Amino acid sequence: MSIVIIVLIAASFSLQNFDSVTTLENTPDIILTNVDYFERIPSDLPIVGISDAPVTIFAFNDYQCLSCKFWYEKEYPKISENLIKTNKANMVFLDAPTFGNDSILISQATFCADEQGKYSEYQKTLFSKQQEIDSWAKLQQLKDFAMDLNLNMEKFANCLDSGKYEKDVQANIDYTTSMGVEKIPLFKIINFEGKEFVLKGSIPSTLFEETVNRFQN
Repeated sequence: MSIVIIVLIAASFSLQNFDSVTTLENTPDIILTNVDYFERIPSDLPIVGISDAPVTIFAFNDYQCLSCKFWYEKEYPKISENLIKTNKANMVFLDAPTFGNDSILISQATFCADEQGKYSEYQKTLFSKQQEIDSWAKLQQLKDFAMDLNLNMEKFANCLDSGKYEKDVQANIDYTTSMGVEKIPLFKIINFEGKEFVLKGSIPSTLFEETVNRFQN
């Protein structure tokens, strides 16, 4: 595994009323690159965007998290348009251990949707339906979402009912815990040179764009 030792240069950003941390002030000198992060993650997570993008945005997330929903619906579409679709960055969503066992099942459903190329669409549905759902742990609701997206229901149901990705999701949660992630949403923006920024809270898309562009200069 390649480990890169760097000196972090703190970039100053203008933030107003955001719960955020933009640099790793108390981080050890050994910083992992985005390649190293992929090697350490215990399962094959869906990657949004091209796999060899020069910058990776790791989003620590839970589908029952209201702040995550707020950020996703307000800021993610602009990040997708300006960074992911332009191949400047890709994004990986990592499960955080915030809301317990219900979230494990929900995340398994996103893996099952990814088998049919509908990861992002299913993810969008989960956030859009977040406040309408009485009990997230209901298998039928998760299957109904898949049906709405015209997925192969036999394949999706077999995947979800079998718990095919339960160990993968739990491993990702354990990994997130080992990284010290507590409050979400939290983002790590990392490039091939090992430069890293940590952003906490519902951060505006402009800050992501500025950070990615700074990495490329």
